[in-house]
This record gives sequence, C-alpha cells and structure tokens, in this order.
Amino acid sequence: MAESLGRLVRILETLVTIPTPTGHEARLHPFLVEYLTDQGFDTKIQPVTDLHPLTPPGHYANLIAQRGSTNLLMVAHLDTFPAAEGCGYELETEAGWVRGRGVVDVKGQIASLLVAVAETRAPALVAFVCDEERGGAGSRSLKLDADYGIVLEPTGLRAVVAHAGAVEASLTFVGRTSHGSVPEEGDSAIEKAFAFVEALRSHPIVARQRHPLFPSRQLITVGRVEGGSDVMLVADRCSLCLDVRVLPGFSAAAVRDLLVEMAEGFRAELKIVDEAEACAISEGMPVVQWLREAYRQEAGSELELAGYPSWTDAVNLLQKGIPAVVFGAGTLSVAHTEREQVSLSELSLLSRILKRVLEISR
Repeated sequence: MAESLGRLVRILETLVTIPTPTGHEARLHPFLVEYLTDQGFDTKIQPVTDLHPLTPPGHYANLIAQRGSTNLLMVAHLDTFPAAEGCGYELETEAGWVRGRGVVDVKGQIASLLVAVAETRAPALVAFVCDEERGGAGSRSLKLDADYGIVLEPTGLRAVVAHAGAVEASLTFVGRTSHGSVPEEGDSAIEKAFAFVEALRSHPIVARQRHPLFPSRQLITVGRVEGGSDVMLVADRCSLCLDVRVLPGFSAAAVRDLLVEMAEGFRAELKIVDEAEACAISEGMPVVQWLREAYRQEAGSELELAGYPSWTDAVNLLQKGIPAVVFGAGTLSVAHTEREQVSLSELSLLSRILKRVLEISR
C-alpha cells in the first residue's frame, strides 16, 4: 500500500504542476498518453468544436484511452478552476493531506484512477474531457460506445445517482433617486432587488421542493449584486445574478416561468442565462451495484447514495443514454477555493475501489 501511495503522490504532483485552466487541457495529453500506453492502452485525441459562448478561447480536445473490451466508461475532466493566492500550481503535502489547484477537482481523482489501472490488467475505457468548468463541451462532444459510466468528482466517496437542475438568471431593477435622508421620497432599486429574492425564496414553486437525497435545501444563490453610489443617495438601479437549484421531481421550466412572471411584476429586466432540468438514475443500475460491491470489499461498510447540487459531465452522459454515477474523494465545498485540499487516505481508498470496480465489471 505504501508503494501505491507513493506512486499516487508522484502522479498527482505531475498533474498539479502542469497548469490546465479551461482551454489549456491539452498540456496534460503527452504525459497521459505516455503513461497509459505503458499500461497497455490505445489512445486517441478527439477534437471538440461544440463550444459554449462563454467558453474562453483555447485548444479543446478529449483524450480517449482503451484497454480491452468493456461497457463501463470512466470520465474525468482535465481543466481546473484558475489558480488563486493560497492555491497555486504546486503540490503541498502536510499531515496526510495534499493541497493545490485541482487536487480535489479533479486531479486527485485522476491520480487515483491512474494508479488503479496500473495495478490491474482488467479492461478499461477512460475519457479525459475538456471544458467542464465552463460549458461542458468535452463530454457533450464525446463519441464512443459505453453502456454505463462513472464520472470522477468530489463526493465524499458517496455514489451520486441524482443531480439538481438549475436556472441561472440576471436581473436589473429600476427605482428613483432621492436624498439619502429622505428615502421615502425615492424608490430604492436595491430594496426592490432584496424583496424580489425574498419573494422568490418563499414562493411555493421554490419553497416546497423536497428530495430524500438532498437534505440541505438552500436552493437560491445570489452570486453578485451591483447598485448604488453613495449612502446618502437612494439607488435608482440595481442588478443581481442568481441561481435557483431545482430538485429531481420538480421543473426547471416552471422556475423559469416564475422568474419571468415575477420580473414583470417588479418591472425588472430579466435575462435567463442557463437552464437545466434535474435528472436521476435508478439505484438498481448495474454500475451502482458494481460500486456497492467494490466499496463493501475495500471500505468494509455500505455505500451511501447521494444527490449532487452541481452540474457534472454525468448529465451529458445521461443525455446520450449512458447511465452514469458520480463518485470520488474529497468535498465539493473546497473546490475552486484557496482551501482546496483532500486527504491522501481517501484518494488511496478511491484508487482501490476503482480498481475493484474494473475487475467486477469485466
């Protein structure tokens, strides 16, 4: 086990020190091709051109690697959130933890997978995709044959079988200025924006959402607010960007229609930026059962099922007719932050579980 852990750390150091913000994923292709070829894989580069309008300029391509014949596809994205102060392109290790950009999202997961495929000769099919952090063009453009998928993302080693949908929107509210000491003579656009968010939060279409795999129900994120110029001047304009999560069994289209209706009532300008319906797969799917058995053998306990509050490449696989589970080490909450970290013990366990899954599913 010590030898495997040492290999994992060395691989992860290489992955982290090669920066791959969105648009620069191909920088890792040479390393991955050489490594996987040594493990008996055939590799090919698959160009990607179906890009989202918000995707930054760059070179976009997926790397596909296959050894033998299997109906199980493993997927991991190569792009990371940009480096930040306190979380750059150097791997730091301390007291059994690793830190650095991408260690949890998802280069630590990739390192675990690379160790797993080196320690078994079981057939394997792997797709390293681009553009996950922006538009999802990599997984949307995948062209290959598979019956089931495992998408590597930080889940705390729980099997994600359901994804929340979402509606992302921007709104601009208009008011009327007045001197700040007589706010009743004005009409605050900022207060209109706050009132809108509270009305949305309490509306039955949002407030009544429930799902057993999503125990946390904070469904609205206000990501940006801009308005006002001085404390002594009532603001006549305020803009905000918000995201409304939609749980499985509920409708993103209904949330979109609600936003349109409420924006008209508040006389606000509305732009729907993105919309995605929630999705889920059956707990009885073979890929879930393979993970259950592998987890039981390696962790010595029962696998916990979960829902995921964020979009992943699994959504695009599902739309292609490939039922996919999301699985991996670490927690989503530290991804993208200056605190990005994951424990080596969890990455090691992930590697053993993935190895076992490959052997069970063959």
